[in-house]
Amino acid sequence: MGKINQFDCEDEKLNSFLFKKAIPYQAKLLSTTTIILEKNRAIGYYSLLIDNLKISKTQFESNTSYKKKIKELISFEKRFVTTFPAIKIGRLGIDKQYKGKGLGKLIVNSIIIDAIKINNQIGCKFITVDAYQTSTQFYEKLGFKYLTTSEEKINTRIMYFELTSVIQ
Repeated sequence: MGKINQFDCEDEKLNSFLFKKAIPYQAKLLSTTTIILEKNRAIGYYSLLIDNLKISKTQFESNTSYKKKIKELISFEKRFVTTFPAIKIGRLGIDKQYKGKGLGKLIVNSIIIDAIKINNQIGCKFITVDAYQTSTQFYEKLGFKYLTTSEEKINTRIMYFELTSVIQ
């Protein structure tokens, strides 16, 4: 990953990650960052890491809603599994000049396609993201679901995309 001179997605945390943390995170094997270039200019980027989608009773309003979510996510009899393998979208930023032009959708769809390829090699059931409230509709349109309704009022929401929905 070379030096990036210009990039502004209008979110200081995402800009700062790209300029200050992406390379150190990659060097420490914490995440990988891929930069999308057009004519040597960064127009978008995404960062991926290994994750797990953890389902905990404390995330739900009731034991019934917890059990319903577990049943929804895993269909076999032994529903003792509460942690599922996932790939996490750690960061996703699109330069302000390219917002609304489909680049984010293209990136996520490419991630999903790559994840499906990985899924054929290792177990990986979900793509996860801690979505900012301002981007939850974007992820909804791509088929991501909310883990729980208890996070409606906080800044980020855990969302997931089930890979089996595109490989079966």
